[in-house]
Amino acid sequence: MFPTVLLLFFLAAQSNPAPAPPIDWAKAKRLFDANCAGCHGPEGAGGKGPALAVPILPHARTNEQLAGVIVGGIPGTLMPASWHLGNEGVMLAVAYVRKLGAGATPPKVEGDAAKGQALFAGKGGCTNCHSIGYGPDLSSIGSRRTAASLRESITDPAAEVLEDYLPVRIVTREGKMVQGMRVNEDTFTIQIMEPSGRFSSFRKDSLSKLDKRVGESPMPSYKAVFSENELRDVVAYLSSLRGEQ
Repeated sequence: MFPTVLLLFFLAAQSNPAPAPPIDWAKAKRLFDANCAGCHGPEGAGGKGPALAVPILPHARTNEQLAGVIVGGIPGTLMPASWHLGNEGVMLAVAYVRKLGAGATPPKVEGDAAKGQALFAGKGGCTNCHSIGYGPDLSSIGSRRTAASLRESITDPAAEVLEDYLPVRIVTREGKMVQGMRVNEDTFTIQIMEPSGRFSSFRKDSLSKLDKRVGESPMPSYKAVFSENELRDVVAYLSSLRGEQ
């Protein structure tokens, strides 16, 4: 409850603000580097988390929305609640993120995005999973990940597997085996999305085996599938997917 109370207090202060004091940019940078850069990159260019050095943040178009994301996090993602920053910390974080996004332009990425799109849908067969939602939503992946991070995910998918896409293998007491990605789990049940896109739900007491394959990825490596030039083009295509800007 405390994070919600803090957020309401913060938003109330913004609705009738006193004259804003000058921002201590050195302090704001230290706060960002300590709390945000690990995921979003030291200059907000993105990494494990989305790029923040963009003109528009889809989840935070206003300062109030951005403060809400910082305070409460984004459920179901790696973005944690950071209410511990306090009012001043949240306001410094908001100011610094907006500064990163001021005048930002998409980074230049080598490669032919059109050729990369054809490879993505054709030779790579990537739409077999991503079009049915079995893989992550890629519609704005270029605004969330750097080119280097995208390349690593293509050539070594297991290097970083998000908790949301944990592969699991289960065997029921009747001997039926099901493999897929964990969609949801609680103390008594687990829900799985199979590669076909089918959802299945199981009570844990009905299973003889539940194997969570931590450190594995349902996505195969494309290191031996794409040539260097093709890989460059696919990365260029994915980098161009920036959602609504």
